[in-house]
Amino acid sequence: MKVAWICADPGIPVFGQKGASIHIQEVLRVLLRHGAEVLLFTCRSGGESPDEFRGMKVVSLPTMPDSVDEETRARAALENNDALVRLMAVEGPFDVVYERYSLWSYAGIVWAKRAGIPTILEVNAPLPEEQRRYRKLALETEAFQVLDQLLTHADILVAVSDGVKHWLNTFAPSRGKAHVVANGVDPARFRAHRTTSGPGLTLGFVGTLKPWHGLHILIDAFILLLHENYDVTLSVIGHGPEFIPMREKLAQAGLLACADFHGAVAPSQVPALLEQVDIGIAPYPQFDNFYFSPLKIYEYMAAGLPVITSRTGHLAELVKDRLTGLLVEPESPQALADAVIALYNDPALRKRLGQAGRQRAEKYHSWERVVRHIWQLAGIELAAGEPDEN
Repeated sequence: MKVAWICADPGIPVFGQKGASIHIQEVLRVLLRHGAEVLLFTCRSGGESPDEFRGMKVVSLPTMPDSVDEETRARAALENNDALVRLMAVEGPFDVVYERYSLWSYAGIVWAKRAGIPTILEVNAPLPEEQRRYRKLALETEAFQVLDQLLTHADILVAVSDGVKHWLNTFAPSRGKAHVVANGVDPARFRAHRTTSGPGLTLGFVGTLKPWHGLHILIDAFILLLHENYDVTLSVIGHGPEFIPMREKLAQAGLLACADFHGAVAPSQVPALLEQVDIGIAPYPQFDNFYFSPLKIYEYMAAGLPVITSRTGHLAELVKDRLTGLLVEPESPQALADAVIALYNDPALRKRLGQAGRQRAEKYHSWERVVRHIWQLAGIELAAGEPDEN
């Protein structure tokens, strides 16, 4: 099976450290494990490919420097559509074309559909709305024209959450084609969490430090716990725009020494860092249409950590309250602190929730299951590959 895998988003370094990068790498691993010949079309490889991907051909798309304005970058990305089709025509034929939705790329899916090649579009977020809210959406009309082309020509739409599916279903061409397939984890990368011997606990956060992750709530809750003399430390694994505000707030409270900021780390380093954590935190704020499928929660579960997250969107389906973790009201530092205190005072509960989360990750959330599900939806059979441990 020959697969054209397209990621034309210049903001995603395919072999980098972002959550999107990890997602792409995990899907590619499964496909390669099943003997697929994968050609990766990307604007940004993110550096030298890891050894396990050296046999996979990477086809580079043109890029623009970060210094140019949003509109210039958008117009250049639209022009990339012609280059993408030329490159695909040279590298083909393909048995399936799989694309991760980006704002300006559509021609690969359109070309494949017209050639009778099965097409799968993976949608991870309502990108025009996200861009408009957190950055700047240049060429808004063109962005929705691209989306219409994709929704019209893709055979299967893979939405990573109910929130994404709901957004897709507001557009006529996607109705009946969108299926929810949540993100996953490779449990084999993580060891079951060891029991902490000391009295203190380490709270952990993994991910890009973005405003929509509710990190100010985490910092406020952490300060509350320290002011109440609980023996807790904080481990922050990741980097992003909230890095400096988080550190400044802790410094102003005289508590910066109680937190470890590891910065951006390679995905291979995350399991070892989570072994030093006792509770995994995902303090999302309230959203009208929660659309995230948080990799961090799957990783916490695979690492055998009890999870504390917000009762928002579909997270109550992912984290079962008092079965695999604790759910708290969003945007309430006190509620988050109270949940930490409940686990702080009950080691048996911490252990039970962590073990149950690990079992759930192994049984329901492996990347092997995720990719198999997607291929089944597309009516494509994966060849037999290496044994699935999960």
